[in-house]
Amino acid sequence: MSSSAFKGLLMGMGNPLLDISAEVGQDVLDKYGLKMDDAILAEEKHQPLYAELAEKYNPQYIAGGATQNTIRVAQWMLSKTLPKTTAFMGC
Repeated sequence: MSSSAFKGLLMGMGNPLLDISAEVGQDVLDKYGLKMDDAILAEEKHQPLYAELAEKYNPQYIAGGATQNTIRVAQWMLSKTLPKTTAFMGC
């Protein structure tokens, strides 16, 4: 059986998220009530943070979410033997 027969063998469906990563000082964390190595759901008080990060800190935007990250790792693990085996769909 050719590897093309396995296209889409593993499909994940979940909520896609966008992670924003930037190196900032403790002053920025304190300003927005954040903690080191923490993950939060943004509230209204965090809205100005997005513009501040974009203007001052050269952030990295990384597609994420538990399902998408799992599919990404599965494809990496399968890439040599079964390339193009995984798919992701947001809901």
